[in-house]
Amino acid sequence: MIIQGTTGTGKSYLIGVISESLKSVAMLNQSPLLLLAPTGVAAFNIGASTIHSKLRIPIKDFAQLEGTRLTTFQEELSHVKYILIDEMSFIGENLLENIDSCLHQAFPQNSDLMFAGISIILVGDLGQLPPIKDKLAYESSRQAKILWQDLKIVVTLEKNFRQDGEDIEQIQFRQLLTNLREVQPTIDDWKLLMSRTSSNMSSTINEAFDNDVHLFSTNDNVQNHNRKKLYSLKQPIARSIAKKLGTINATEGSSHDELDMELLISKNARVMLTYNLWIEAGLVNGALGYIQKIVYKPGSMPPEPPTYVMVKFDNYFGFPFDDHNPQTVPISIRQRGSIVQIPLRLAWALTIHKSQGLTLAKATIDIGPTERTGMTFVVVSCVKSLQGLRI
Repeated sequence: MIIQGTTGTGKSYLIGVISESLKSVAMLNQSPLLLLAPTGVAAFNIGASTIHSKLRIPIKDFAQLEGTRLTTFQEELSHVKYILIDEMSFIGENLLENIDSCLHQAFPQNSDLMFAGISIILVGDLGQLPPIKDKLAYESSRQAKILWQDLKIVVTLEKNFRQDGEDIEQIQFRQLLTNLREVQPTIDDWKLLMSRTSSNMSSTINEAFDNDVHLFSTNDNVQNHNRKKLYSLKQPIARSIAKKLGTINATEGSSHDELDMELLISKNARVMLTYNLWIEAGLVNGALGYIQKIVYKPGSMPPEPPTYVMVKFDNYFGFPFDDHNPQTVPISIRQRGSIVQIPLRLAWALTIHKSQGLTLAKATIDIGPTERTGMTFVVVSCVKSLQGLRI
């Protein structure tokens, strides 16, 4: 099945309803539904796991699982009957074929069935950002096209709940988003967007946006903004250089790139967790927070990675490590492939790709010098109103 709907049509809410409904059907047993998403932020948004980590799909050079790793994988997925994947626009031909291959490893008894007989539900909007370094599955000349054509049921969500409201500005904003989505922007749309550029806004309004999230089209711009904000804290900055251990295991299930080779951190820095530590408690790849404290073992100092970093997360629901600061959690070093590092990343700014699927009250955006498929639509539609946007 495909569940499609443009931004703000309640896809995340519907995913929650489907998830709860299938849990109730399962009674005391494990839920038959596996929730997945292509990116950490998208996964966090719906309480899911990333496709690559859960299905043991390496970022590069797909390889079959063997031995105890295969047995463990089969046991983990043994209860699964449905797999729901959000942000389907990111799923290209290689990823779709890899998902199919992984499911055939998990359920070898169903080797003659597509997706090994598991019901696949893809959710999202094909008018949003396309796959990164991959071809569109429905345009493929390979097995991916046959897999895509197996998704015969299509449900379309039409009502926009995110940018609701009947005042003139909200009506204009919704029409602008529709025009961007259909690649038919008008001069009036352009004028409306230009009214939200920083040069056309007062210094007071500009200042109100400075501490909210900034979204950029490139990693370089994200890094530059994050470092500028880090330096503005006027706190001592710790440099953490990752340790390298042996060679990268190609079947690790996720890229070592999730851990930065070099990390700059300080007290009060805005950071994002890049590792799924405790999904049920909100400690997932994409969780946001602020650093409270950086701790080293005796005799150790930068540029060695710290022993742990105390982070106050925006959304932590687990056991309190400190009763006086219930949302503050110690984050220790982790290994991913051959890399050992603190699984954090500066997060005053994110790439537009990582923001897809988020709903933000306010955001400053920079799409860069050129438009890319779906980019302007995705980043403008992440805010609830025109007043929440600065360009």
